[in-house]
Amino acid sequence: MKEHISQLRDRYRSDYQFKTFFSSAWSILIGSVFALFNAVLGVFYHSVWNGSISVYYMLLTIVRGIIVLSQRSHNAHDIDKNRRICIRTHILMIVMDLCLIAPIAFMVMGERTFKYGLIPAIAMAAYTTYRITMGVIQYRSSRKHENLLVKELRVINLQDALVAVLSLQNALIIANGSSAKSMILLTGWTSVAIWLIIVSFAVRSFLGVRAKNG
Repeated sequence: MKEHISQLRDRYRSDYQFKTFFSSAWSILIGSVFALFNAVLGVFYHSVWNGSISVYYMLLTIVRGIIVLSQRSHNAHDIDKNRRICIRTHILMIVMDLCLIAPIAFMVMGERTFKYGLIPAIAMAAYTTYRITMGVIQYRSSRKHENLLVKELRVINLQDALVAVLSLQNALIIANGSSAKSMILLTGWTSVAIWLIIVSFAVRSFLGVRAKNG
């Protein structure tokens, strides 16, 4: 057992691709917990925002799962199959990103009859900090890596981090309660900017895959 753990640790340190898929498997667990957390908030507070974000995170977790499982079911160096998986999951990501328009619009303009306590806001702040830190570090590390699915996982991590920022922004607005209306303009601009960045990452990554596929 100890020898097996030692081998895994050595491979994690030396094999960048293995490290990526191993950390992505961990991200599937963390993302599922965060999706469940938002689902609970959505039910408890009757919040359309939290309910829709919970669905978004579950779909993002499914995309991660498809990519990770695909590497277990076929040769990781099968370039043609990697491209097909990449194209399909990228299309799903872009559709998901377009669906973010509705919850963002609700966050900016929606009337809220409830107010979060500090615990949900702190939990979202912790998750956001973790995702941003890991997303940036991993994205920079993967820029020179040739595996298309590794690159896509890094894009997913960045999207995860940016949507977490939107969730945190919404949580802070609700935590402040009465000051929400005065923040509509600022919230609108920052939300649109973040959404455009999310979409641009997905589209740019998709076009890169299509270019290599051509």
